[in-house]
Amino acid sequence: MDKEEQLFLHRLHDLADVCFQRGIPVYTDFLNLHEQTVFLSALPEFSHVRCYLDGGYETAERKIVCFLPVYGGFEEKPDREQLPMVPVRISSSAGKFTVPSSHRDYLGAVLSLGIERGKIGDLIVGDGFAYCLCAKNMSDFLMEELKSVRRNPVVCTRASFADLEENQSFTAVTGSIASLRMDALLGLLMKCSRSRASECLAEERVYLNGKLCVSQTAVPKTGDILSIRGVGKYIFDGILTSTKKGRQMVKLRKYD
Repeated sequence: MDKEEQLFLHRLHDLADVCFQRGIPVYTDFLNLHEQTVFLSALPEFSHVRCYLDGGYETAERKIVCFLPVYGGFEEKPDREQLPMVPVRISSSAGKFTVPSSHRDYLGAVLSLGIERGKIGDLIVGDGFAYCLCAKNMSDFLMEELKSVRRNPVVCTRASFADLEENQSFTAVTGSIASLRMDALLGLLMKCSRSRASECLAEERVYLNGKLCVSQTAVPKTGDILSIRGVGKYIFDGILTSTKKGRQMVKLRKYD
């Protein structure tokens, strides 16, 4: 564990101690996948409090850590409305003149307001709109100050957590691999050789269900979520069939 990771873990311990000593829920900012892996690797160190990860919807990538007192009548997992995050819908008001905007466009517009990255969770991009998970203490500022994305004038309104699940879209990905192991699957998704896929694993760019994956022989299970930094995020839907030569046809869904 390097110095930066040690400092990050120290901050988590400070928050957990506040939760334990004062008997109140305490929350982190939104964490990326690497930060979540560091937290999960040290989970036994937080046995004096209850803790879990939540990103606003079931398959979220960026999540907050929720620290809850062991005693005091707190629910195992409080309703998401009680968490310090707000889903915001960003909608183009340009109508048929709307210029298509990407995840990068929306994120860039939000961060250009001076909002820190840790205050922003996932962005779900649709046709002429996006849903943005935002820290509750920054949500009013975001909705008041964000006026445009790319060249589109936009209007920001508060959304519901149910909207996030309903508007998640995917692109189907199918292909054949020699065997069901991580390097072969990465080769399919990245259109590269197994050796390049192995390098990607060694570079710590691959996460399986939110945990860092460095094993070439890791076997994904149906329903697993695979994230490749710089490539995309996928749900593994399993093996469709096997060919006569023993290759396996697999299906995944890529988050749009």
